[in-house]
Amino acid sequence: MREIPKKNYIIVCLMAFAVVVIGFTLRNLYLHNHKETYTPMILDVVKVIKYDDLDNYLQENPDVVLYINNSNRKVKKSFEKDVKKLIEEKEIEQYIVYIERTPEVVKKYDLKNNNPIFIAYQNGVITEILSKDEYTVKDVESFLVRNKVIENND
Repeated sequence: MREIPKKNYIIVCLMAFAVVVIGFTLRNLYLHNHKETYTPMILDVVKVIKYDDLDNYLQENPDVVLYINNSNRKVKKSFEKDVKKLIEEKEIEQYIVYIERTPEVVKKYDLKNNNPIFIAYQNGVITEILSKDEYTVKDVESFLVRNKVIENND
C-alpha cells in the first residue's frame, strides 16, 4: 500500500480552516449589510401615516393620539405587547395613529429624547404630550383617560 505524504494532510487541514474562516467572514458581512429593521408590535392594530400626510390626517381626524417612535430603536416588547392588548381590549384602534420618528417630526414637535412619545389631539389642537424614559401601561391608560380616548371606569 502506498503511503500519503504528511504535507498533503497539512494542506487539506489548512484548506478546511480557510474555508471555515471565509464562511464566517461572509456570514458576518451579510448580516451586517442586511440588518432587519425593528417593527413595532403596535403596528398590527393601528394605522400608520407618513409625515407628509400628517396635516391632512389631522384635519380629517381632529381627535387622535399620535404614537411617535423610531423603528431603529427597540422598545421593551412587554410594554408594546401590553399597549397593543390595551388598544384591542378598549377597541380604540381608530384613535391611535403611528408615525415614524423622522427629522421633520422631531422639528415639528421639538422632541428632545429618543423615547416613544404619545401626543393627544382634541379638535385638532394638542392637549397633552406623554414623554418618559420608562413607561408602564398604567401611564398610557391614564393618559388616554385624561384625553377622553377611553372612559374612566373607576
